[in-house]
Amino acid sequence: MSDSKVLMRFTGVGGQGVLLAGEIFAAAKIRTGGQGLKTATYTSQVRGGPTVVDIQLDDEEIYYPYANDGEINFMLSVADMSYKLFKNGVKPGGTIVVDPNLVHPTDEDRKTWTIYEIPIITIAKEEVGNVITQSVVALAIANTMMNAIDKQALIDTMLSKVPAKVHDVNKKAYELGEKYALEAMASKK
Repeated sequence: MSDSKVLMRFTGVGGQGVLLAGEIFAAAKIRTGGQGLKTATYTSQVRGGPTVVDIQLDDEEIYYPYANDGEINFMLSVADMSYKLFKNGVKPGGTIVVDPNLVHPTDEDRKTWTIYEIPIITIAKEEVGNVITQSVVALAIANTMMNAIDKQALIDTMLSKVPAKVHDVNKKAYELGEKYALEAMASKK
């Protein structure tokens, strides 16, 4: 694995928008001259079933489309069943962000990984005013914690993938995700 490689995993259930977040990350990395790849896995119950998106970002060519379990640096999860299914792909000492209203890490999990609890869906629903923006809140949290891609390039890519009429609400979602990520990281110091 190259020094510039970032491996992230977003998990949820079908319909939560984790796939869009992965697509935006990969597209933004390509847009800035790097390599970006998202690989999605759906279970048989597409809507409502566990989903996972692995995101690889690198300055060098990516030769294998899947993230190897045990090498993932960062995971974000908004569904307990997906969390339980896919958490072991995160390397020991890696970072996991969970929505505490939906995901319940064990004490052993807290010893294995650095776990942050951020109410992603509540932020989208109550503070942004649109639950659909949860993928943008998640995107901002991941990028802020991983410093994976230039912030403006990521925002520009995100805005290119959503209708113009929702640009302002998505910018607000990004700002709130970034704010909550910074607060969570400061609380662990």
